[in-house]
Amino acid sequence: MGIVQKQGVRITLITYLGIIVGALNTMLIFPRVLGPEKHGLVMLLLSIATVFTQFVHLGVPNIIIRFYPYFSEKKKFIHRMAFQLPIMALMLFSVFIFLIGDTIFHSYNLKSSLFASHSSYVLPLVISLVLFEVLVAISRSELKTVFPSFLREFVLRVSTLVLLGLHFIEYIDFSEFMLFWLGIYALNVAFMSLYLIIKRLIKFNIGWPLIDDRILGKQMVSYGVVTLLTTSSIILVNRIDVFMLGYYLNLENVAFYSLPLFMATLIQIPARSIMQIGKPLLAKAWEQNDLNEIRELYRKTALNQMILGSLVFIGIWLNIDDILMLVPQKYQGVKYVYFFIGLAKLFDVSCGINGGILVTSEKYRYDLFINLLLICLTLFTNVIFIPEDNFTTFSGIEGAALATAISIIIYNLVKWYLLKKWFRLQPFNYKFLLAIAVCLFTLFITSQLSFDFEMLFARIILKSIFILTVFSGLILFFRISPDINMLLYRLFNR
Repeated sequence: MGIVQKQGVRITLITYLGIIVGALNTMLIFPRVLGPEKHGLVMLLLSIATVFTQFVHLGVPNIIIRFYPYFSEKKKFIHRMAFQLPIMALMLFSVFIFLIGDTIFHSYNLKSSLFASHSSYVLPLVISLVLFEVLVAISRSELKTVFPSFLREFVLRVSTLVLLGLHFIEYIDFSEFMLFWLGIYALNVAFMSLYLIIKRLIKFNIGWPLIDDRILGKQMVSYGVVTLLTTSSIILVNRIDVFMLGYYLNLENVAFYSLPLFMATLIQIPARSIMQIGKPLLAKAWEQNDLNEIRELYRKTALNQMILGSLVFIGIWLNIDDILMLVPQKYQGVKYVYFFIGLAKLFDVSCGINGGILVTSEKYRYDLFINLLLICLTLFTNVIFIPEDNFTTFSGIEGAALATAISIIIYNLVKWYLLKKWFRLQPFNYKFLLAIAVCLFTLFITSQLSFDFEMLFARIILKSIFILTVFSGLILFFRISPDINMLLYRLFNR
C-alpha cells in the first residue's frame, strides 16, 4: 500500500481542501447568490453533460488505464489513439446535438424557460469534460494523480466561488457567469495539457495506424466497448435521480437534492483518491497474474474506506440539524435524503475496489450485464418513488434518495458475490465488525451528550472534535487498521 497510501493521502488532503470550498459553494453561496432555480440549472446541465461525456469518449480513458503497461516502449501509439478517437467522436456528437438537440431536451424546455435558453451549453461542456478525462487517464497511468485531483477538486471549485462572488457584487450578470463557468472547464484542459507536456509524459501524435499490434488492438476495442457501456451505466445511475427530478418535478427540486447529495459525496472522497492510484496497480497485478496482490488491495481498501467513510457519515449525521440551519429555509427539508444516500455511499465504499478488480480482470465483460441490471433497477425504483402521487411513504427528493440507496446496495452485493465465486476474493473479516461497533458506540455516546452552545458554529465544531476524538481513539486502541494507525501516528508526531 506504499504508493497507494502516499498519493492517496495527498489527494485526500487536496480533495478535502476543495471540499471546504465546495461546501461554501453548495450550501451557502449557490443558494443565496443564484437561488434554487438557477442553482438547479447549473446542476442539471452538469449532470447531462457528464452522462454524454461517458459515451462520447468511447471508453478511451478506461482503455488507456488498462493497456498502458503494454505500451511502455511505444507510447506514441496509445497517445495517438487517446486523442484521435475522442476528437472524431466529438465531431459526430456536435452534428448529433445540432440535428436533434431540441428533441432530446424538449421535456425540460417545456418545464423551464431558463433551461431552454441555456441548453446549448451542453456541447462545449461535453467537449471540455471529454478532453480532460483523456488527459487525466494518461496522467493516472503514469501514477501522477495529485495534480489532476488538484485541478478537479480544488481549482474548479475555487474558480466557481470567485465567479459567484463577482455575480453577487453585480460585476457580472448571470449570462456572463454561465459563460465564464464554461471557461473554467476549458482552462482545466489547458492546464492538464501543459502539465503533461512539461513532465514529458505525453506527445501529441497524429497518424495511422492507431495501434501497431492487431491482436492487442482487437482486445482494446473489445475492452473499450464493454467498459464504455459499463462506465456509462455507472454514471447514468448516479445521475438518473437528478434527470428524473427535473423531469417529474422542477429545477428547484434539483437544487434542493444537490445539497444532501453533496454531503453524501464526502463519504466517497477517500475511496475516490485510493481508486485513482489503485486501478492502474490492479491492471499491472492482473498482467502479472498476482492474485495475492489483488487480494491485499481489495481487503485493505475495503477496510480503510469503510473506516474513513463511517467517520464522515456519522460526523455529518450527528450535526445534520445544525448544518441545515446554515442554508435557506427552502433547502432545509432534506435530512432523510442525506440519510438514505449517505448509507448507500457508505455501503459502496465499504466494498472496496470491487469494481476496479472486476473491470480490469478477464471477466470484465460481465460488468456490462451487472450495470444493465443496475440501470433497470434504478429506473424502476425512481419511477416508483419520485412521483408525489405514488403509493409509498417516501416521494419527491426523499423517494429519489431511497431509490438510489436500494440500487447501489443491490449492485454492490452482486459484485461481492461474483468476485467471491470467480476469484475467491473476499474483503470482509472480524475487523469490519470491530469498526461497526466503534461507529455504533460513537453514535450512541455522542447522541447522549448535550452540546448547548448559542453559537451554531461552536456546536458543530465541538461536536465534530468529540466525534473525531472518540472514533479515532477507538480505532487506534483496537488496532483495526495498520494503515490508518500508521497515518495517525505520523500526524501526531508532526
